[in-house]
Amino acid sequence: MPGGSGTMSTLLNWWTGLWPVDERHVPVVQQLMRQLATTHAEGYKQNLPMVFVLAPTFLFWNAWQIVLGWVVAATLAQVINSANARAFLKASEHSPLAVQQKRIWAARLVLCSVFYSGMWASSVVLFWADGVLLNNFYLLAIIAISLAPVTLLNSAYLPNFFGAAGINSVFMLTSLLGHPEPVYWGMAIAYCMFFGSMSAHAVRINRSARTMIEMSIEKTELIEALSHAKKKSDEARAAAEDASRAKSQFLANMSHELRTPLNAIIGFSEVISREVFGPLENKKYHQYSGDIHSSGRHLLALINDILDLSKIEAGQYSIFEERVDLSIIADDCHKLLDLRASVNDIKIERRFSRLLPELHADKRAIRQIWLNLLTNAVKFAPSGSRVHIVADYGSDGSFCIGVHDEGPGIAEDELEKVLETFGQGKEGVSRPGSGTGLGLSIVKGLAEAHGGRFTLESELGVGTRANVLFPRNRVLPASPDSINRLSKAYP
Repeated sequence: MPGGSGTMSTLLNWWTGLWPVDERHVPVVQQLMRQLATTHAEGYKQNLPMVFVLAPTFLFWNAWQIVLGWVVAATLAQVINSANARAFLKASEHSPLAVQQKRIWAARLVLCSVFYSGMWASSVVLFWADGVLLNNFYLLAIIAISLAPVTLLNSAYLPNFFGAAGINSVFMLTSLLGHPEPVYWGMAIAYCMFFGSMSAHAVRINRSARTMIEMSIEKTELIEALSHAKKKSDEARAAAEDASRAKSQFLANMSHELRTPLNAIIGFSEVISREVFGPLENKKYHQYSGDIHSSGRHLLALINDILDLSKIEAGQYSIFEERVDLSIIADDCHKLLDLRASVNDIKIERRFSRLLPELHADKRAIRQIWLNLLTNAVKFAPSGSRVHIVADYGSDGSFCIGVHDEGPGIAEDELEKVLETFGQGKEGVSRPGSGTGLGLSIVKGLAEAHGGRFTLESELGVGTRANVLFPRNRVLPASPDSINRLSKAYP
């Protein structure tokens, strides 16, 4: 039955640890062998003194030459065993052993351990004296008691335990069963029961040690995997940051390069449309120059947006902080968009719960925030709807400005997309000329540059609420001048 023989061989090899059933068990068995070798490398500190303590007691019933020979042999076996254990610890210190190397070292550890245990247990045969019960019981007690330390020292690696305990048992049972007296047979039975108990204890210790090592190896692997993943993540983040900086730098450089000739085009087209150097004979030229001028200004506004965004993303956007009168900015933005809104039958309303304060902020940035939000709302709001310019205090003393509309709304899965650079929702993509998708990105960047935050809430078919929240330390106390201005702006 070759199949059954192969299975039994595999089970035996797995049980002894000489040939793990898979590669994962190789480091586990090696760690068990290192635990065993560590105890054996230092074992001489306890074993040799015991040899020299017991040797004089054997002289009561035995010739000194036999006792001396046993002491020399036991000492030599202990030295060989300790030296072999140290050699294994050194060989396996820095790297895992190959399977074949591990087999060789396992065999060496078992053989050296069996050799030393055999030298120790041979005392029961060498010093046995027929008819001298005290001597014989003394020898049997020593060998039986020594089974406990053999269990503790060798249970980390079961092949060693069964080898060392087995040779002990061979000498013990040979001495007991070689005599017909019932008392010796009874002692043999008691010893076998004791051996079974120690074997079960050794298996439990080995299982516990194996479990701890497996958990330790798994923990180490997890830490290494986490470290590797973190390294990859850091590298990817650094590459993304480098790419972002390169993109922002490219956009900034291109914007600067484009603004110079574009300003000239806008200036010359304005000169032509106003007929500064004389009238245009063909009215078509007047129309074309006006188109060039308006298109140039539109393109310049787009380039300015790109330049602002590139500075924000590169962390190079500088804000000029001053006292900013929100009422004046709200009024300006309202007037700028009112004509465009009225063409589409959209009504812009101001919804302020109280007088607007002054902010310690960048006036141009605040104006751009409100204009971008209001432009977006008017652009997508349906005819006959209303757009609200809102401003109010938060419960913590912060201040919020924003725009709420009754437009088509934005799907929840598109909210993050519309905040990305050049990001647009389905509504924006479906409308030609709806913009580049920079407006909300700029608003978000300008809000964060002031230590604030931008929130966008939307519901399909209901509308969108875009708010910028400024921290309370940017809200300035009201002054008499600002109250007078507010009363004039909102009679």
